[in-house]
Amino acid sequence: MSPRLRHRGMSLLLLWVLLVAGCTPENPQHDQAGGQRGDAGTAQAMLGDLRTVDPCTLADPAGLQAFGPTENAGTVSLDYCLLHVRLGDGSLVQLAIGELINADPNPQGDPVVQRGPLRIVQNAPLPGHCTRQILFTDNIAMQISADLLTGDPAAGLCSIAQSGADAAAEALEQHRVGHRTFAANSLALVDPCTLLDSAAVRQIPGLEEAQPQSSPAGHQCRWGEQAADAPRVQFMHTAGDPPKVLHGAAVEESIAGRRTVLSVVGGDPQVPLCSAETGHIPFGDPAAGQVEVAQLVVAVPGMTGTDACEYARGLAGQAWPHLPPSGP
Repeated sequence: MSPRLRHRGMSLLLLWVLLVAGCTPENPQHDQAGGQRGDAGTAQAMLGDLRTVDPCTLADPAGLQAFGPTENAGTVSLDYCLLHVRLGDGSLVQLAIGELINADPNPQGDPVVQRGPLRIVQNAPLPGHCTRQILFTDNIAMQISADLLTGDPAAGLCSIAQSGADAAAEALEQHRVGHRTFAANSLALVDPCTLLDSAAVRQIPGLEEAQPQSSPAGHQCRWGEQAADAPRVQFMHTAGDPPKVLHGAAVEESIAGRRTVLSVVGGDPQVPLCSAETGHIPFGDPAAGQVEVAQLVVAVPGMTGTDACEYARGLAGQAWPHLPPSGP
């Protein structure tokens, strides 16, 4: 869900490409890698524990050098790896690899290439954006998305996305998927759907009957429809720089004893979209200073960003007490 940031994630939130959980078969038999015997093409069989996948082990920065100098853009999410590719004409492309979504098992109109048990769906490009999806046999898909940050709109985004998809598929075929090790109190190991009572979400106008929908990796939960004119709530466990006050439509305060940044997305108070973020335990290399982040985002079309922040503040007050302890 267009540049992709928690920097990408905030732009992603504006487009609301949100995730829905896939189904897990009853009584699965797991091998030592976390996969299921007899289901060679499922996401779990090929990736193992979906919560702990390191998506950067699916990327091949060296293979992208043919397009131009490529570098890791830093961690901004638990769900995808972010790369920057500088093209020969000076254009800057952002490539996100690894996000798992619930997929259409029978994509209509888009070319599909069979690759062993996997299928690669070649989604039609949009202005400044191109996506490929690796479709597992259980109808979970891995997204590889290229976005133009600056430069020529005809920068060949689909070629970059296809290269990223081919590299990810090869890593899957060769069983080169790596996993992160998380502390017992990590946000990565807790589905946010379990931390926020839907009764609180249903106090928002238009969400009176909303049901929680979890993402395949269990790092995101959504209430409401995926539509720009629909009220909706998204609760994410992510990672990156500690939350900061970045503009005049943001404020830092304490909610349920946790330092929290409330921010109208994009900084325009008339935009009815607000996030509440709180940092958790350190993430990755301690020298990088990054942390896990719990993030709630509320959209209330027809209202203001101030209204959205009031709802986000209330939901954070409900959710934050149920987060894992941040101390040792």
